[in-house]
Amino acid sequence: MKHLISEKSKLSADELAAVKQLVNVCNEHDGIDLKVNPDMLANRSGTHTEDFLCYVGEQLVGFLGMYVFHGGEAEVSGMVHPDYRRRGIFRALQARAAKHCRTRNIPHQLFIVQRASKSGKACMEQLGASYQFSEYWMDLDSGKTAKPAADIELRAAGPEDVETVIRLNVHGFQMDEARAREMSIRVEQEADARTFLIFTDGKPIGKISAKVTDGEGFIYGFCVHPDHQGKGYGRRALARTIELIRAQGAERMSLEVASENSGALGLYESCGFVVRSANDYYKLPL
Repeated sequence: MKHLISEKSKLSADELAAVKQLVNVCNEHDGIDLKVNPDMLANRSGTHTEDFLCYVGEQLVGFLGMYVFHGGEAEVSGMVHPDYRRRGIFRALQARAAKHCRTRNIPHQLFIVQRASKSGKACMEQLGASYQFSEYWMDLDSGKTAKPAADIELRAAGPEDVETVIRLNVHGFQMDEARAREMSIRVEQEADARTFLIFTDGKPIGKISAKVTDGEGFIYGFCVHPDHQGKGYGRRALARTIELIRAQGAERMSLEVASENSGALGLYESCGFVVRSANDYYKLPL
């Protein structure tokens, strides 16, 4: 039976449920833990076409979602039902997504591939995408959490703090200012997301973002200005953030960290996070 692809700027409740079900099928079959950012899928702005669904009859057999944090690239996550692989479905979904990237002048697709996914790696080879880096997905072990220190204060960033947040992104992540500015705007548009400035002695030395969805917290956008690194501020700020997220009713928490960033990995482990899985990222020029 012929497959049909539907392009969406916003998913309906039924479509989102079908995507989650497809994720479960693929995870169980492949023994992996696919990253599709369901909270982001549920809160699309509707401005751009970023989700692509493939059907055979009424059954969803393939999905690809794009996540554009800045104009330099589109992160891509997707999957195909095990019974419908090797039929060109993922390549067709990727081609549709690439077309929309080109209309937005996005030069690269960055694919998120579970390290244990043999089919995902084979697909990257067929597309000619090149490996870039890896990230660990980490979960909090609540029995090992560090205690926050009194010399660190976290304050929710407001509109008056935009330039401070951008400056911290530039220096903390070594980002181009234009992309840091664009990413800051996009992050603040996310539902249930909050960015906190990290203060010590009354001065902002870092930032950290967090959001709580369905009782689970996710920490991201965490950096300390280079002038204040290596002094233990990051560990104490992370412990304070965990405390704040718990106050919102979330006991489960997770984050991501680049696998080559041994310093950050050690910091997260010292606060009680343990590695759950790994994602490899592959870039495809368009």
